[in-house]
Amino acid sequence: MTIPADVSLPPSPAGNGSHDLPSSVSGSQQAPATPQPFSPDAELGPAPVAKRKRPVGAIITIVLLILGLATAVSFLVVYLLELQDAQARIEEQDLQINEQQKLIDKKETFGAAMEGLLETAGQFEGTLYSTIIPTSSYQLTASRAWTHRWDLEDLDGDIAKVNEATEKLDALLASASAEASSNATGSQYEATIDQLSGGYVASLIYDADTFCQSDVLACVDSSDPYTVHFDAADNNVEYTNDFVRAGIAYHEFAHVLQFTNPAPTEVALASFGGDEETMADCFALTFLDGWKLDHRIYVSSYMYWDVSIGYGYTCNDSQKQVVRDWYSQLGYTSAPISQ
Repeated sequence: MTIPADVSLPPSPAGNGSHDLPSSVSGSQQAPATPQPFSPDAELGPAPVAKRKRPVGAIITIVLLILGLATAVSFLVVYLLELQDAQARIEEQDLQINEQQKLIDKKETFGAAMEGLLETAGQFEGTLYSTIIPTSSYQLTASRAWTHRWDLEDLDGDIAKVNEATEKLDALLASASAEASSNATGSQYEATIDQLSGGYVASLIYDADTFCQSDVLACVDSSDPYTVHFDAADNNVEYTNDFVRAGIAYHEFAHVLQFTNPAPTEVALASFGGDEETMADCFALTFLDGWKLDHRIYVSSYMYWDVSIGYGYTCNDSQKQVVRDWYSQLGYTSAPISQ
């Protein structure tokens, strides 16, 4: 049997001789190991370290902290949402306030525009034409503006209408002033009409027969009562003169006044059996000194024409007074516009 090299054998007993040992056995001897007292722990090795358990109080604290943090986050989210909602409401209120301010501004702009229009219309006060200012149209615009008081776009349209009306009146004033100070045709017709009308009525000398659809000296159309149409051919005949032309212009201007003052005209016409032509003749007979319906016009020292102008009826004094009363009532009178 082979013995490990690090095992020591006891010495052989005396007298028994020695035995040769295999060369692999060391001859050196070691002192026997000192026996150690028995220890269970030595058999089992080092004791395991016990795991440290987290205290229950610490766990509860952490949970509470987490819950508190979650609650805080929830409150923060709710706060932010409420803040956003409040901000949105503020912006909406600001927008509404801004819109309301715009409406207020537009209403003030409309009011100022309407005041300007009425001031311009006031410059026509005392003119002979009650319908020269379309007051009913202005009233309608003002009423619509009241209806549109919550609509910016519609109010803009109303303001534009008022401004346009003001511009038209300004143009009419300028045109009347220019007409009254000039005589484009150089005729007695135009001179008389300008004098009577204050420049608000135009005179045209051309083929009036075609326009009036009849053989006439002149005519006035009710659709455009501010223009008198004189026939050029009759204006150039030898059996007329400036006095006759003036009388014809007076007659035609009476028609202008009849068309532009319908209410008082209707009353006055009753005295002429409803005949506008005999009333127009009476206007010339009343206001043109020396005027009569029959004229003798000399073309030389021994030649003359007997000419009848008008409709053959010379009004009496009572009818002339009706014409005077009628004329005194005519004209535009400014009136307030309300909403």
